[in-house]
Amino acid sequence: MLDIFRLSFFVVILILLSVSDLRHRIIPNKILYPAVLITVGLAVVSPELSIKMSLIGGVVLAGLLMIPAVLLKRMGLGDVKLAFLIGLMTGFPEGIIALFSGIILGGLVAIILLLLKVKGLRDEMPYAPFLAIGAIAVLLGEQYSLFPLLELV
Repeated sequence: MLDIFRLSFFVVILILLSVSDLRHRIIPNKILYPAVLITVGLAVVSPELSIKMSLIGGVVLAGLLMIPAVLLKRMGLGDVKLAFLIGLMTGFPEGIIALFSGIILGGLVAIILLLLKVKGLRDEMPYAPFLAIGAIAVLLGEQYSLFPLLELV
């Protein structure tokens, strides 16, 4: 029962944050911060996700996105905070797969939009939906054992 609740909560939060980013170009802290606290609480009581791996996932993913956000100024800090949340949700090393899946998907969509001349090189594109899709894919994969190789790690 906890698995279904945890998965449902994560998916709903990721969808809410994605819709906000699409509509308003912002990932609201009013949703993000409580979601982080609830996710940490779920990691404490969940037998499937250890608090240690959850925290490592959060720190690693946020750290990876700090580079383009701070040094290159090509991403907002909301995306970094979202990466932290996704790392908490998926844990480590699954969070790496979620993050890079979202990055690759976002890059592919950006290339398509550029080729179709819908967007230009300087145009902004909301990134949360792609990060969320990568995270949801990994969460569903964990739930339904779609990634058996991760069990070897």
